[in-house]
Amino acid sequence: MDDGGALQVEPSAPPAASSAEHAGASAAGGAPSTAGATSGGAAGVSGATGGAGASGAAGEGGSSTGGASGAAGEGGSSTGGASGASGGAGVAGACPPDMVRVADGCVDRYEAPNVQGALPLAMQTAPEGEQWCAARGKRLCTEDEWNRACAGASKLPYPYGPIWEAHRCDDDKTWISPDWGALATYPAASGVAEAARLYQADPSGARPGCASEDGVMDLTGNVAEWVVRTLPNANDYEHVMKGCYWSKCYGGSNPSCGFVNPAHPGTFRSYEAGFRCCLGPL
Repeated sequence: MDDGGALQVEPSAPPAASSAEHAGASAAGGAPSTAGATSGGAAGVSGATGGAGASGAAGEGGSSTGGASGAAGEGGSSTGGASGASGGAGVAGACPPDMVRVADGCVDRYEAPNVQGALPLAMQTAPEGEQWCAARGKRLCTEDEWNRACAGASKLPYPYGPIWEAHRCDDDKTWISPDWGALATYPAASGVAEAARLYQADPSGARPGCASEDGVMDLTGNVAEWVVRTLPNANDYEHVMKGCYWSKCYGGSNPSCGFVNPAHPGTFRSYEAGFRCCLGPL
């Protein structure tokens, strides 16, 4: 079941549209899973130009490592807009107020639009995330940065501790089978509506216990996060997805700091894909 809310989107011209999730990669864990339905609210794409060509089914699959969250997304009445990130580093050695100091850099506290209580952006590509972050004086997080933000200095397997806890993060909702054909029509109305039907993200920060030891929120579950790849994998695309999403990980494993989905290039567009921004090193 879905905590409700309309799918949030915010972007610029979408490069390469694609169906949604399903794909495979290796990782810790079992039988496939994917995302779920969304109640409430009609979807509406804000500012998407350009066509949408289907790029086959894919998914939250992966081997193992980090993720970034982020930008434009799809559908619905967009609560909380896509404002969020304040941008720029401000005082030397200090992070902007909407970011958290992690090691020698800064990480957005929430998934884009980085606003507490706003629905995270989804249906995003990595290039859209990079553009969104750059417009705010930031950049898309790297895989290493995301992993450090999630595991903390203690190198925990989950952002909140050593053992996975049900309902601690938005990562165990019931998967809803996507209509890949409808998703492939995005940003046409049928694609937007299907993405909105599948959307099950919580408002950012809705689960206070889903925090890393540094105070970064919603790193596992909610929307999957595009990051810049810094570790080798079977495909070695420039970007990978981290954090899994609201319906576990591809293969059915519990979302962890180590899981990575390397199955898609960054131009792949999927209903559960978002990002967050980073800054630094300071």
